[in-house]
Amino acid sequence: MATFRVYQDKENCTEVRQKQGAITMAASIKQRSVLGILDGNKLTDRNIKANLKQSLVTRKEATQTKSQNVEMRENTRNFFVPVAQFEAFKVYEDKSEDIEKTFASSVEQKLEVVNDEIIEDEHEHEENGEESPENMSVQSISSPMNNENSFKEAAFLAQEQVLEHRNQRAKELEVSEYQHDIYRYLREVELRHRPKPTYMRKQPDINHNMRTILVDWLVEVAEEYKLQSETLYLAVNFIDRFLSYMSVVRAKLQLVGTAAMYIASKYEEILPPDVSEFVYITDDTYSKKQVIRMEHLILKVLGFDLSVPTPLSFITAITTLNKGVKDKVVKLAMYLCELGLLEAEPFLEFLPSVLAASAIALAQHTLGEEVWPKSFVGTTGFELSHLKRCIIFLNIMFTKAPTLSQHAIQDKYKSLKYLHVSKLVPLEETIKFD
Repeated sequence: MATFRVYQDKENCTEVRQKQGAITMAASIKQRSVLGILDGNKLTDRNIKANLKQSLVTRKEATQTKSQNVEMRENTRNFFVPVAQFEAFKVYEDKSEDIEKTFASSVEQKLEVVNDEIIEDEHEHEENGEESPENMSVQSISSPMNNENSFKEAAFLAQEQVLEHRNQRAKELEVSEYQHDIYRYLREVELRHRPKPTYMRKQPDINHNMRTILVDWLVEVAEEYKLQSETLYLAVNFIDRFLSYMSVVRAKLQLVGTAAMYIASKYEEILPPDVSEFVYITDDTYSKKQVIRMEHLILKVLGFDLSVPTPLSFITAITTLNKGVKDKVVKLAMYLCELGLLEAEPFLEFLPSVLAASAIALAQHTLGEEVWPKSFVGTTGFELSHLKRCIIFLNIMFTKAPTLSQHAIQDKYKSLKYLHVSKLVPLEETIKFD
């Protein structure tokens, strides 16, 4: 059988056996963190001196190691070398005199090269018996001024592109072969997606006054971001159609209007504002996520049916079909229709085509033109008597416009762009419908 033997300390075996219980008790009560000279070890003086010397050397090495560790920790904490230890970077700036000299010398050198090339070309033409080219011009050298001019030119071209897009509908209607077909199509489409005229009566928390304030604010937004008037009409149409099916608390009404304007601008504009711009105009009342979620909800309720004719569409169509309508009549008709946007209850009862025809008739009357010529009857299909109720409504809005608390539309049409039509005063003489 295999046996094993416990290792015993031959030198201190007696004392260890006698004090084993005491040492175990002491170790359980208190443990030393640093190992020292035990009382039980009978060491000689030579061994004591050697141990002391070794402990001193060990302490010195430990101190050096500790200082190295501290430096390493400092270097780790300050991984990047502080700038104060080195000379900071300095941007070298040329003096204005040096810039002018350098630029002048470079221009002279390039002009000399160009002149030499021109002279060589002239010699070649003379040798070949050809006439030298006339009106030789030197292209301007690229400079910051030229870059600035190029930016201005790009902005001007972008603006021209927007203006060209805005006149695109009129150009489409100018094609005589399709004018009447387009007008008939618009008359058919306007019947498909209409808001309910009395939807506000079923709204528990909002009223007509709140809608009026919202529309006035949207006019200001459209002017601030230079959006088209068609974008404004579409946004109001989306709002009315959405509120016809959904109940909204007053705290979310502005969110509905903002999302509707965002949808309309993406549908109509070449360069629509970013969603962050629409968050900004609400003074950060709503977040970007809220605007996008409301946009999704509006599109879902509307069934993504966004192509609807507006009164502005019919104003353009009618004035294109009937040549000779003055530009001021068109601007005044636009002004009258936008005033009608403020009153939902009567406004929504009329078709966009009726609103456009009535606004043109009232504008003609205000500017001293024939109210409703026979050519208008043939192209639009409306007799003047059919427009009586709508004309009366627009005339009421036209009369009380200066006293309204909402004045964004009036301020908009005071500008030269719209020929100051909001400064016009309605005539006291009424239109004769008989």
